[in-house]
Amino acid sequence: MPESSQRTDLIQRLGQVFRDRGYEGATLTQLAAASGLSKASLYHHFPGGKAEMADVLVRDAVAQAERLAFARLRGPEPAEQRLQRFVEGFADYLERSGGLCLLGVLALGSARPTLGETISTQFLDWQDRLTAVFEAGGHKPKGAARRAGELLNVLYGAQMVSALTDDRRHLNRSLKRLARLQT
Repeated sequence: MPESSQRTDLIQRLGQVFRDRGYEGATLTQLAAASGLSKASLYHHFPGGKAEMADVLVRDAVAQAERLAFARLRGPEPAEQRLQRFVEGFADYLERSGGLCLLGVLALGSARPTLGETISTQFLDWQDRLTAVFEAGGHKPKGAARRAGELLNVLYGAQMVSALTDDRRHLNRSLKRLARLQT
């Protein structure tokens, strides 16, 4: 297996532990077991320990969400089509992530003091980009910002409700409704 493929697999395995357990609950023993590496080998890959792993995972989650969803906001298509493509891409991102965006998980826990500014800055950028698409669809700036915020509220709220009820169908239904979004 090529090294980059091994690194991708390692990041996915570690990410799942953080999604399942949160930052506080993800122990080095669990992370090592999920990765298939010893604790010493895990420290070889991440000398900064769990904090470095979380930082790498945040950067990876941002890159994945950007590639699969937010990049779809760019293009010459009408705003409505770009928003529909975005929601479809976000659904794909969540599917690949096991149903939860790691950024949301890490923003709620004890990693917040370390990673919170990075996560917050990224979300504000994404909200601004969504706002611009709503403006391109004919909404005034305040209304566009409100619509962008509401869209993010639904996307992240649906993840939370699905997790709280242990019912993935709630998230799937919400994503299907959003895919029919009109600007």
